[in-house]
Amino acid sequence: MGVGGFLTRLLDRARPSGGEAARARRLAERGQPVEAAKVWLAAARAGDPEAQRELARLYEQGRGVLPDAANALRWYRAAAEAGDAAAQARLAALYAAGTGPAGAEPEQGPGMVAKDMAEARVWARRAAAQGHTEAQVLAAWLLAQREGGDPDFAESRRWYEAAIRTGSDQAKVGLALLLISGNLGEPEHEEALTLFTEAAVAGNPTAWYYVGVAHSLGLGTEPDEALALDAYRKAADGGIIAAQRALGLLYLRGEGVPASIAQAETWLRRAAVRGDVEAMALLGDLHAGQRAAVPNPMEAASWYAAAAERGHARAQVAAGLAYLTGNGMPKDPAQAVRWFTRAAEAGDAQAWVQLALCHMDGIGFPQDYAAAARCFARAAESGHADAFYNLGVLHYHGRGVPADQERAFAFYRKAADLGSASAQFRIGRAHATGDFMARDLDLAIAWTRRAAEQGHLPGQVNLARLLLTRSMDFEARQEAESWLRRAAGGGSGEAMTSLAELYAHVTAGPDLEEALAWARRAVQAGDPRAPVVLETLEARAFRGEVR
Repeated sequence: MGVGGFLTRLLDRARPSGGEAARARRLAERGQPVEAAKVWLAAARAGDPEAQRELARLYEQGRGVLPDAANALRWYRAAAEAGDAAAQARLAALYAAGTGPAGAEPEQGPGMVAKDMAEARVWARRAAAQGHTEAQVLAAWLLAQREGGDPDFAESRRWYEAAIRTGSDQAKVGLALLLISGNLGEPEHEEALTLFTEAAVAGNPTAWYYVGVAHSLGLGTEPDEALALDAYRKAADGGIIAAQRALGLLYLRGEGVPASIAQAETWLRRAAVRGDVEAMALLGDLHAGQRAAVPNPMEAASWYAAAAERGHARAQVAAGLAYLTGNGMPKDPAQAVRWFTRAAEAGDAQAWVQLALCHMDGIGFPQDYAAAARCFARAAESGHADAFYNLGVLHYHGRGVPADQERAFAFYRKAADLGSASAQFRIGRAHATGDFMARDLDLAIAWTRRAAEQGHLPGQVNLARLLLTRSMDFEARQEAESWLRRAAGGGSGEAMTSLAELYAHVTAGPDLEEALAWARRAVQAGDPRAPVVLETLEARAFRGEVR
């Protein structure tokens, strides 16, 4: 035997035979994972890439061996470096997903892998170049991200197209999303919808979701609520959480379907129990508001808390309010402040406003107007109308900041422009009195009307008075009466007193009986002017005088 033949026999002994691989598989199928792992280990140590990959899978899954991320990565890498495409693809997927903190050591202990998008790109490209379809899809996705290196959208498209040629529906979804992103030029909605539809018809539930979005928003087609609903249903039945949430919203709003709180709750709950944070927050809204058959503050608070724990800023504010008011949660100012603080740190403007109010009222903190002003200023940076209004109040009265009424009205005007009813009311009143602003009855009415239309009760009362100041004709009296009735319906004792005066003095053919009824209601509502008005009206009624 020559030297060459001898070396060949030595190499053959070192390389496991197909029989060993088959034996390992049979052992695993028989429910003998420990024995299978021993066979794979021997073969892996002998340098067989398939054995290295399979051993890595056992370590990853904890089958026949204890779960061990370090050993899984080591054997996947050995197989990958030997050119095994499946190992390269799996290594890329592990680094892309990561279960440990980015930038940490590659091995974080059993079950932990540090996220490393750059490393994921390397291995995904290598497997993709060998024609591994899933790796081509992963490589395409990685190359479109801004994490792990500069994005390369052109190369991303090439890998998606390569995977599509092998029949990958997931690649069609990925390419469609790339086409509508605008990263390849003008968004190509029609071509994207074609790809989504092809993948959906082939059974991809994610694609059905995007078909629903396209028909709902009219992207690449005319809006069609019926088609959107059908697509969302197929995606939701396929387990797509976003589609379940979308269906919940459609039923909640009555878009394309009859509004149904029961159906909305069912679909939102399906998404929420699977971890969808937005669905949790929406369930909180549903149970907190009047849309529910019977509002349930405890149910609302529990969903807000669940979403809050997962970082949903609006839910954190809602959870804070529940603790602040004791509505659905035990009253606990410290917990309220904790949730407001977490939401504020995430940049939520309403949370900054709530923290400011806590500082103003001494809730959870010692009373501190200067701290309140700082919090309002943070909220104002985001254009929060109430923050500007409250900054105006603090400057007007010199609480926590220097007194500066001119600056206060600048804040009021900014808040009014942003929609604050309280600020609109103040601007209207300033134009009516001429204090700090030019006296102008038309502007006073215009600004006060904006506040009144938002349900601002003092604004509704003042609007009625301003209308009567400008004119005493029938139309002005009729509109004034309408606004006063709206305010009275909202519980305004001042409006009730004004109605009493209106019926006693202003309306054509004074109605003293109606005036007395409103005056008595005003007294019960606690309006301080009402007792005097009632006493005067009763005296006139006794003497039969009406002036």
